Amino acid sequence: MNQTRVAPAPPVQAIARESEAKGQGTGDVIHDLLLPTLLFAALGGMTWAVRGSSGFGAVNGCLFAGVTWGAAWWFIARDHSAAQARRYSSGWIILALTVGIGISGNRGWMQWPSFFEGHLQLNSTQGKFAPVSKLYGFAWLFVAGVPWAGLGACFLAWCAPSKPVRLRDWLFRSFCGVLSAMVLRLLFDSFPELFLPLYNTLKAQYADPVAYPNLKRLINDDKAALTHLGLYLGFLSFEAIRKDWKNVILIGSVGLLNGFGWSLCQNWKWAATLWPNSHFNWWRCWESCGGISIGLAYGLAYFLVNRRDPSLAQSRIPDRSPNLERFAAFFGLILGLGLSLKNGFKGWANIYIGNEDHWNRVTWMIVGPLMAAGLVLLMFHIRSRRVSADLAADLFPHDVRTIGLVLLTQNAIAQLVTGPWTEWNEVAFNIYYLLLLGISGTIVLHFDYVKRTEARLV
Repeated sequence: MNQTRVAPAPPVQAIARESEAKGQGTGDVIHDLLLPTLLFAALGGMTWAVRGSSGFGAVNGCLFAGVTWGAAWWFIARDHSAAQARRYSSGWIILALTVGIGISGNRGWMQWPSFFEGHLQLNSTQGKFAPVSKLYGFAWLFVAGVPWAGLGACFLAWCAPSKPVRLRDWLFRSFCGVLSAMVLRLLFDSFPELFLPLYNTLKAQYADPVAYPNLKRLINDDKAALTHLGLYLGFLSFEAIRKDWKNVILIGSVGLLNGFGWSLCQNWKWAATLWPNSHFNWWRCWESCGGISIGLAYGLAYFLVNRRDPSLAQSRIPDRSPNLERFAAFFGLILGLGLSLKNGFKGWANIYIGNEDHWNRVTWMIVGPLMAAGLVLLMFHIRSRRVSADLAADLFPHDVRTIGLVLLTQNAIAQLVTGPWTEWNEVAFNIYYLLLLGISGTIVLHFDYVKRTEARLV
């Protein structure tokens, strides 16, 4: 096999020293906090709104957001050098956030918004409900929001452990997550009155899922939320046991900040009261704000744990599998973008033609084989152009093209599934997505300029 070797790139320590002298070093709040946070928030505002649009929803919608955030984090964290000065900069991050945020969508949340209206839905089709405190809405959106963003942070943390993770460590990590999830589910089953609103007074209704289907859905949503929260807490506990404090900060900050953010948003139920005569799509506004909240959480976490540290070039665990890292990065793109395109075309057809199930089958027949072919070509490419473990050059020299492809593809999909153009409610979001693309694209180009400038300093 061909072994690609090139001349050594400038040491990352030298780049960092030159950058710091120009105000772009470890103390650079603009490039470590403000711009990453604005980038992640702008991407969240678009992708999470699309998450609930035609053709998406649940896991499909979260994959759409996850691959976009993953590619963005990976791009801005990288140096154009073999050695990386930021701990969380691996190509694995693209796949990690695609999968981690994707699986977070495997549950519902539609029974909680009515809490902010003071209603516990019993049978919505018959207009049956019971009065309930709004505090339940704040509590359950917090419980839902923590792992919805936090599980992706868990997967991201796994890309950069402070010390080697062996098979027994992976088994123990899995055990911690599963055990914590089982404990919370056991508590839910044993003490439902602690989790279900008005359980003691509505016990008979909770026991009758046929007559009160909304209560059945509430039970399922609550149990799923607690299961995901348990996984999150278990994975967090594992990092604390290992005393990997940066991973603890990363996972903890993302989960807690998004939990509070979602709770404060209140599903935008306040909007209809504030603007009673408006018929705008307030639910999509909520979903966009939900994505902005996740983006803000990841932006602050980036600042807390991923600032440049030149010493990492010598002290971090060496990546002895650069070929596997390349495979993980591009497999994450094939998976995330492939499924996004499939769901985007399906969503477009559902809006303008109808019969979503039919178009789901059609798009699978087209995109599925293309994704499989892309995976085969990727494996062939990596196998035929292997790089050595001591590669002395940038592993991803064309990273700006990659993030550019992601941004343009995802925004094009957003335009496809937002319509028809004859409805102002939809056109407003088309314009909004273009504005967010302008913001995120400008930030990406700025980071590319900064990185190319730093690479020429030495």
